[in-house]
Amino acid sequence: MPPAISISGVTKRYGSIVAVDGVDLEIEAGQVYALLGPNGAGKTTLVEILEGYRDRDAGEVSVLGFDPQRQRGELNRRVGIVLQHSTPMEGLTPREMLNFTARLYDHPMDTDEVLELVGLTEHADRRGSKLSGGQKRRLDLATSVIGNPDLIFLDEPTTGFDATARRQAWEVVRGLTERGATVILTTHYLDEAEHLAQQIGLIKDGRIIFEGDITALRREMETDTRISWQPPSGFDPADLPDEWKEVSIGADGRLSLPTQTPTVHLARLIEWSRNRGMEEIPELQVERPDLEEMYLELVDDSEALETADQS
Repeated sequence: MPPAISISGVTKRYGSIVAVDGVDLEIEAGQVYALLGPNGAGKTTLVEILEGYRDRDAGEVSVLGFDPQRQRGELNRRVGIVLQHSTPMEGLTPREMLNFTARLYDHPMDTDEVLELVGLTEHADRRGSKLSGGQKRRLDLATSVIGNPDLIFLDEPTTGFDATARRQAWEVVRGLTERGATVILTTHYLDEAEHLAQQIGLIKDGRIIFEGDITALRREMETDTRISWQPPSGFDPADLPDEWKEVSIGADGRLSLPTQTPTVHLARLIEWSRNRGMEEIPELQVERPDLEEMYLELVDDSEALETADQS
């Protein structure tokens, strides 16, 4: 199966500012790809180039086999888009909006099915002006999928959602990929990217500084898992195994062991504890760094490298 998106050497300048700097990217069909980056990194410009809303200055772009700069009309019939900010037609109901939008596509989904998919069945006949912010955002999502698109761009899709609604939206996104759709996700909720995306691209200063899955990101960052526990009373740090030289003691007395082989060290900890008559390890926690921590560290490392190169 050919990739859903393939780009090579894509560049976009605004005067002296290079917003997208020679980006190469290939995204497989049927997956969620999260494009992450700080404000001003170039992700919005890159996505708009893929959508056909902005022309590139250089490079090659193929989206579902079309060049969005030259074949935007053909591409639009196979793409759904959730913009970061949009306003529904307040005089129309969600049902009317979806029925109207469905006519623009060759093989749309059933309106009632989409209303149920996004959790708007009970509000299907309420005027847009009467919808809450979260309900309007659900309608944005419904409008993007009613055409049964092969590719969906989701720009901050769960903005304004509470925790429950966000997780419901995640299930919607998973359902879309199960139907075969490809999803390009931009979000400031890094836990959202971690839960949904099979692949992650980190963009900074118009360049992709990392691409891969969460496991590859952890491997790239050589991030440590942290095992922590409360030692028994009368504990002597000298009693720890020699290979645990990295163990630290917190202000609350908890022991903390950083490791890249957590299974090995956890088994060793259980053995060590049982040899001391401990049936349970008090307050045992095994914490892996989340995407946000790794993302911030990688961006900081990139900035440090640039500073070194310029010195």
